[in-house]
Amino acid sequence: MRGCHMKAKTVKRTLALLSITCMTALVFTACSSSNNNGGNTTDNANKPATSNNGGNAAANGEENKAATTPDLSPITFSISTSDNKLNWDNPVSQKLTEKTGATLKYDLIVGDEKQKWDIWLAGGDYPDIMPLDPEHVKKYKDAGAIIPLNDLIDQYGPHIKEKYGDYYNLLKSDDGSIDSISSVLLNKEASPDAVPNFVVQYDVLKEAGYPTIKTLDQLYDVIAAYVKNHPKIDGKETIGYTAAMADWIMDAEFNNPITFAAGQIDHGNFRIGGDGKVTYNPLTDDAKTYDQFLNKLYANGLLDKETFSLNMDGMRAKMAQGRVLAAFAPGWIMGDTEKSLRAASKPERAYAHIPIYFNENVVDHNNTITPIGTGTGQWVITKNAKNPERIMQFIDYLFSDEGQVLTHWGVEDKDYSVVDGKRVENPDKIKNMASDPDYMYKTGLKSVSSGPAGEWFSLGNGTKLADGDYATPTTKDSVIRDYDDMTKEVLAKYGKTVWADFLPPVEKVPGYLWQLTPPDSTKVQQQKISADWRKGIPKLIMSKNADEFEQNWNAMKDNISKDGLADYEAAFTTLWGDFVSKYEAQLGGN
Repeated sequence: MRGCHMKAKTVKRTLALLSITCMTALVFTACSSSNNNGGNTTDNANKPATSNNGGNAAANGEENKAATTPDLSPITFSISTSDNKLNWDNPVSQKLTEKTGATLKYDLIVGDEKQKWDIWLAGGDYPDIMPLDPEHVKKYKDAGAIIPLNDLIDQYGPHIKEKYGDYYNLLKSDDGSIDSISSVLLNKEASPDAVPNFVVQYDVLKEAGYPTIKTLDQLYDVIAAYVKNHPKIDGKETIGYTAAMADWIMDAEFNNPITFAAGQIDHGNFRIGGDGKVTYNPLTDDAKTYDQFLNKLYANGLLDKETFSLNMDGMRAKMAQGRVLAAFAPGWIMGDTEKSLRAASKPERAYAHIPIYFNENVVDHNNTITPIGTGTGQWVITKNAKNPERIMQFIDYLFSDEGQVLTHWGVEDKDYSVVDGKRVENPDKIKNMASDPDYMYKTGLKSVSSGPAGEWFSLGNGTKLADGDYATPTTKDSVIRDYDDMTKEVLAKYGKTVWADFLPPVEKVPGYLWQLTPPDSTKVQQQKISADWRKGIPKLIMSKNADEFEQNWNAMKDNISKDGLADYEAAFTTLWGDFVSKYEAQLGGN
């Protein structure tokens, strides 16, 4: 699920004509997304939009004038965020104001973000711009709370059209309306900073002699051995394995491990067979195996006692203490946990990011890339916005090469220099990024979630701009450069140079089921199914013996089946089949 960002985790509008971004995640998949959705295989990153996507606005003299001579008069727009560290008083943001005239005023959401979105929608008092998940894009659209972007992009979005190129139609829902905009990923391979989703503490691996850990059983053994030898860390009880179940993060922590341990493509709380049939992932045989793994951890005092009450922030806080040995923790769930550990002079408590499977015969297919970035960062312009054309001019600047360099590299001479025609990050920036968890906020390089890493609209790490240089500073060399000595040492023990080396070869997929708008007929079923799953998991994991586990498993399975599971799965099977057919018809399998 992407997730989370579920997260994760991790990670709705009407089913798009072919849309990936205009499709919706289930509410319980939240921002999840797999952190490995690194890009697509477009051949020409800067190819102008073709005639079948409406033409290039720059080709029209009047539109070109509007795009190249934007209004730079001062204007302020409100935009929602749940990130209390975001601010506009930083070098990148100030430069954005200089280039566009626009300033963003962050409307901070405290507490449940999605609940706040619903409250705003009910009251009609929402910000000018909102980065939503696909489900809420649809909710806001159905309520008439957002405006279509087609004409605005035609008139003020030449860079958007240029970057989307042949993928432009993926923005459209099946009524032809463009309801939101997010990143188009133009890299051809997974990002070099991508990481597998299970983590194991460095010191655990060292004490065990850096063993090969590929299975859940092997992971259990090293956890148990370390806890036996070190019942406390820094005076506090050692936690063998943690997870979080409070609120939406449950899907990232109790569903996604099943998907990745099985080597499956991340379709949220679903699994899609080779015949296209959709099944509910938490009731698969693999799910039962993972729940038995958690039950074994719990029975032997190795599972975090607060697992069922933890949310994502609570999980992060525990991991930042250095006493959690292992977890399912994609990069978006980890956040700045490892930076905090290193800042506290605990580099040995940082984590190796490795794939873990149900058995050694699993063939891994979960390192996938899509054409479009998705998740909770789909920007909509609400009907409350007084000057939507200025918002589109601002967004279009973010898609320009100049905007990409500014929002990903930073300010020239301060954050990077041009050496022999190539951008090179400055030493102070490199040092500060390694030592200061808030550096990206202080510079403005971190923004309201939109790109695959929660950055400004990103074209994907590894994408090159028209000048032949990279759109982002994230390359394999830069990833290695940012590792501390202990990380390099651990990787060397396994014959790797970056964590991404543990991932299987990249596979291109058109999209994920969690991105699609669920049929209206499934809403009540989804609520019942999700509720019964949430009720069943704690009983299952706390089962006192194998017989009780089996009874609790069957009870949970029976309850969910009675919620209309068969019809639920059938509806999503049809939904997925329609999406794939439309995608292939539109892009010809491109």
